[in-house]
Amino acid sequence: MDLEHALAELYDAAPEDFVAERKRLAKELKDEGSTDDAAHLTKVRKPTVAAWALNRLARDQRRDIDLLLDSGHRMRAAQAGVLRGDARETFEQAQRTERETIARLVDEAERLLAERGGASAAVRGQIAASLHAAAVSESGRELLAAGRFTQPITLEGFDALAGLAPPPSKRKAAPKPSRDTEELKEARAELAEARKRLRAAERTAHEARRLTVQADAEVDAAAEAVLKAEQRLRG
Repeated sequence: MDLEHALAELYDAAPEDFVAERKRLAKELKDEGSTDDAAHLTKVRKPTVAAWALNRLARDQRRDIDLLLDSGHRMRAAQAGVLRGDARETFEQAQRTERETIARLVDEAERLLAERGGASAAVRGQIAASLHAAAVSESGRELLAAGRFTQPITLEGFDALAGLAPPPSKRKAAPKPSRDTEELKEARAELAEARKRLRAAERTAHEARRLTVQADAEVDAAAEAVLKAEQRLRG
């Protein structure tokens, strides 16, 4: 037995059997003369509940694991493309695939943990976060591909920026109107309103002049009628 074989058997052990299995495998390696490998094996930490579930997923759900790793790779490549000016659709499609795959894997992890008494919301969250971290980070990809988690993982540094959201659009934002532009718009609006009032006043004045002329004519006609009537009375 070599170290890789021993590690594969150890990570396949149930949580309650891990310590005893580690001791047995280390002894077997030591008996075969692989003392350095045996010493390495004895230092392997017992996986947490979430890590154990992740390791089981890595072994038992290879199709979805491979799909998750592929979607993570495509997300990173597409993100780089978007930063160069490519369309965002490829990134968003890979992101949807990643989310859907993680949802299926978390459901399967819940089923596994239900057989062992169930899992808290915190453990489910750790599993989902670890799957996402594994999809978009190199170190996480290696852990998931091998199924050798000892604890949940999270994104750090540059990896925390990868795959979380589509990169921002490179479209130029509309320039913010300057104070001069705003004042010019207000002045134009005031001018249009003043012209409107002027036209209304001109129409009113025109109508008033028309009525004044008409009234003057009526006064003249009435005065002429009075004059004629007075002349007839005197005659």
